[in-house]
Amino acid sequence: MDDYGAVLERACGAVGLSGAAETSFLAAYHETFSSRFDALASEPYRDAARAGNETIDRSVDPDAFVDALFDAECVESRVPAVVHETLAGLDHPVGVLTNGLSEWQTAKLAHHGLDEHVDEIVTSEAVGTHKPDPAPFAVAAERLPATERWLVGDDRTADVAGARDAGWRAVHVDGPASVPEAVEQL
Repeated sequence: MDDYGAVLERACGAVGLSGAAETSFLAAYHETFSSRFDALASEPYRDAARAGNETIDRSVDPDAFVDALFDAECVESRVPAVVHETLAGLDHPVGVLTNGLSEWQTAKLAHHGLDEHVDEIVTSEAVGTHKPDPAPFAVAAERLPATERWLVGDDRTADVAGARDAGWRAVHVDGPASVPEAVEQL
């Protein structure tokens, strides 16, 4: 996703937030989401929407905002064709190892038609700790036994360093333009 601001703007627009109310809502939303997500809370999106709601003069249904946010994430995210082509051409198990929430990650993979190429999904939420902690990598390795493991990720610390510390090979991507280079490395 190139611009998460566009995602938030779309979600705010869907629930009628704009101007100062949107700014106030999002400031509280960001602060609460970050702390709740880092703490592996079960409902960080809704908790954050409730916190944002407390800062504005009118009421926004937290569930409606979270639904709009999820829809916006799906609409605003793009998967380059090379990703579909690469996954379709692989002849070994593929997993997703993410700090994202299980429900959201599974639904986004399905939205983009990537779920048919994925054998396992391991989330920090399910493991109880975020990457780069070794535990998510250990769980992923347990679920997808292999003699060699690769991780393709967009975060140099959580993904690449975490994977390498776990004994995996890792490739960093920083957007769609770097996907062909990552595929070449694989």
